[in-house]
Amino acid sequence: MPESLGNRRRVLPRGVVCDKCNNYFARKVEQPILNHHWMRNLRAWNQVPSKKGKLPSLVGRIGESDVHVNMRLGDNGNLQLGAERGGDAQMLVDVMRDNFQTPLVFAIEDVVPQREMSRFLAKMALEACAEIFVRDVSLLEEMMGNPFYDSIRDFARYGTRRDVWPFFQRTIFPADTLMKDPTTNEWVTAGFGCTLFMTRRSATYFAFMLYGVEFVINVGGPSINGYEEWLVEHNGISPFVERMGCRLVVKGEGTNRMHYLEGTFDGMKGFEFDKRHGAGPG
Repeated sequence: MPESLGNRRRVLPRGVVCDKCNNYFARKVEQPILNHHWMRNLRAWNQVPSKKGKLPSLVGRIGESDVHVNMRLGDNGNLQLGAERGGDAQMLVDVMRDNFQTPLVFAIEDVVPQREMSRFLAKMALEACAEIFVRDVSLLEEMMGNPFYDSIRDFARYGTRRDVWPFFQRTIFPADTLMKDPTTNEWVTAGFGCTLFMTRRSATYFAFMLYGVEFVINVGGPSINGYEEWLVEHNGISPFVERMGCRLVVKGEGTNRMHYLEGTFDGMKGFEFDKRHGAGPG
């Protein structure tokens, strides 16, 4: 998972991915998703810095127009507004001069670009497999030469063989859901994580969770039918929540309604945590 998501633990050793491919993935596969409005707003809302420590701005638009604006916290803690395109700056000035009679709209939507997201998932799925095999050099070499991975490897690296590699997407829990950090026992926001699992047909699937939105992709081929079958067989549970020993708990009513993930350490260890939003259930 990219370090610009806040990932610090799930990082492959140097040399597993060559520098040329690693640079390509960063520019051509990761950046289109990290810069997409959906991902960018999730990162900005949760104040997730880039690998270089820079915080993304929240992107929105001037109501009833297609003029995009951005908002960020300045060094002094004040909100700063700007136009995404230089040519739209005057329109933003006019809105501010009119005391925002035309509102600014900022939304976090989960509509993702299909091709870009499928390559992003394919790249992470391959590296999640490598994370397992890297423990044994001979196994890693076998993975590199195994034709089982050729299709998804070509799609992730070159975008070849097909336009989109199908993936399954659904929301499992609200973005502000809390869980206990297994190391500190404090309540923190459940941020993101990934896992691999197999179906009874021995198909390998990769699951990626980002603030409650779950994505699943088939490592072995461009089909999601096996996962849909798995969902039916397992009564619709999440491979990243119930399968890992967690459960979603809702407490309170109305504006005091809160969501929590509860479970064992094994169920929590795949997550990264956002400690800036920690809070207790009381």
